[in-house]
Amino acid sequence: MSAEEQFQEMLKKWRAQLSRGILELLILVLLQKERYGWDILQLIRSLLPQTDPPLADGTIYNILTRLKERSLVSVRNEIFDGRTRRYFQLSEKGEKFLEEMLKDWDQVAISFNEAQEISKD
Repeated sequence: MSAEEQFQEMLKKWRAQLSRGILELLILVLLQKERYGWDILQLIRSLLPQTDPPLADGTIYNILTRLKERSLVSVRNEIFDGRTRRYFQLSEKGEKFLEEMLKDWDQVAISFNEAQEISKD
């Protein structure tokens, strides 16, 4: 494997790891508005286009199930064209949890920016 191929492979792994690390947060942010499961999947794929391999349907649905089990999202079913659609939205507990996650995210961003500034000197 050439040096460039090794570099690209490392970058691919880094991007996949980063995407997995922020998926739950990203889903909770999107669920501030009620959304259909398929819509969530398509939005995530458009927001994280560099994920390679692309996110599997099951990945998102597993996270949604976990969030439901933790009472962070509410779910309602609706029949559409003879099929059941599941709609997800943040619960009150989920809103509070997201608020805390966003505070943590902001702190990470501040720390990262400070580290960059320190490194410039």
